[in-house]
Amino acid sequence: MDFQQERMKQMIEHDRFLHASYMEAIETCGDESAALKLLFDTYVQNEPMMRNAYEHLTNH
Repeated sequence: MDFQQERMKQMIEHDRFLHASYMEAIETCGDESAALKLLFDTYVQNEPMMRNAYEHLTNH
């Protein structure tokens, strides 16, 4: 599974937890791309429900 910034943006629009985590990551690193990649690596790659949502809910 590859990181796609647009898919992660869709994920944070639909998931309050990811959105809150994204806002914290932005404050920490100050870079949108890095924050999205961090969330992808931390949550999507390691959590089956997040991985499923990333693969199916954001697939257009």
